[in-house]
Amino acid sequence: MFNQIAMQRYTIANVTMEVPGIGFNHIQGFPLFLSRNKETQVNLVVCLGSHISGWNWEPLHRFMFEEIPCEFTYTDGRYYYRKIMQGGNDLLMEISLRGGRLHAVTNMDERTPAHWLRFAVWIAFGIAAATMQTVAIHASTITYKGKSILFLGESGTGKSTHTRLWLKHIPEAELLNDDSPFVYADENSATVFGSPWSGKTPCFKNIQTPIAGIVRLSQATHNKINKLSGLAAIGALLPSCPAVFSCEEFLFDQICKILSSLIQQIPVYSLECLPNEDAAQLVFSALKNDGYI
Repeated sequence: MFNQIAMQRYTIANVTMEVPGIGFNHIQGFPLFLSRNKETQVNLVVCLGSHISGWNWEPLHRFMFEEIPCEFTYTDGRYYYRKIMQGGNDLLMEISLRGGRLHAVTNMDERTPAHWLRFAVWIAFGIAAATMQTVAIHASTITYKGKSILFLGESGTGKSTHTRLWLKHIPEAELLNDDSPFVYADENSATVFGSPWSGKTPCFKNIQTPIAGIVRLSQATHNKINKLSGLAAIGALLPSCPAVFSCEEFLFDQICKILSSLIQQIPVYSLECLPNEDAAQLVFSALKNDGYI
């Protein structure tokens, strides 16, 4: 059981999360986001090792995580996440607003497999972030001379392969995050942040940069890039936002507001591509010729 006196604070994408005891310091990546500033406003409190009763409401969204069924729902002002385990010992999280901040209460603790706890925290953190014009984007992200390019696409499309081509062939390119960076956008700015969620690539960087461009990849027998606008741009971005949030009205509205701000400021491209250097050079040239990098 966690020591309920000691507290750990993590600031990710300008959202601060407080966790009793050892927090998430045992999970790779999180210690890099520890915050020593005790004056920072806390946006999310996560309480681990708590007793939670099961619930029987119809879920808004069912999905599989590592071949285990999960459910997400919203009712009576609370969000609920359940990972359905064999034997009935489900992993549960309840998220609600109390005293001006979100509280996530869960029966998971330091004995829970780290990748399961990491995902549950991603859901709770994503809800807190959405209230602050910030959303997780499923993307592999490169930094180049102080700006970032996000590469989107369905799993298996080749996002990581494409960023590796940048690392190999574009001098000064560096990997920021390989799975779930967070994006903040308002009417005046658009910023991407590193996070402790980086998929199978342990790339955890506590930095932020302005966004130079966003590119949605699709596999093809050729390399071709097109600049998108309006609904086409939104259509390229939306599938890479958390699907678990799209089923709930408030969260979906927040995501749409963020994406609307993004496409007003940031170029969005579609790239039909091969996994070769020419594809990386094509994107680089388009961003450079259009004056974004």
